[in-house]
Amino acid sequence: MTEDANPDACVVLVLGVGNAMKGDDGVGPHVAALLSGQPILVDSSLTSTVQSIDCGTTPENYTAVVRRLRPGLLVIVDAAEMGLQAGECRIIPPDRAGALGLSTHSMPLSLFVSYVRDLASKIVLVGVQPRSMVFGEGLSPEATAACELLVEVMSQGRTGELPVLD
Repeated sequence: MTEDANPDACVVLVLGVGNAMKGDDGVGPHVAALLSGQPILVDSSLTSTVQSIDCGTTPENYTAVVRRLRPGLLVIVDAAEMGLQAGECRIIPPDRAGALGLSTHSMPLSLFVSYVRDLASKIVLVGVQPRSMVFGEGLSPEATAACELLVEVMSQGRTGELPVLD
């Protein structure tokens, strides 16, 4: 079967990771909610409908979904302490994921990514620099703007144009 004939090649799965009750830690779930069911440009001639999941703080509970879908693109969105200005977004290389303060979940995302690595054609981990992750606060204006930017960028198939964390 050629790559073009693979029906799963156009599946785009977005996993939003974080606690929506802890301020900017909710960026992942917010992006997942905004993208749910939205059309997304995969390449210049192919569009797909995004499948998105709010994983909360337990992305490991959704490995069966990743295994079943075998997405062409798996995007994981999470708050990440990267030493940047609040709301800045970066693609986090897998080898850097373990060294960053990523959200408040139970399994390190570096371990999760290594576990699902063979289940998706491409995996992109997107971090958003939080301003505050205080329980009971909503998203900061910077995080809200970052979520809107990510939805626009992903919908246009430009996820790969996000800057990579140095």
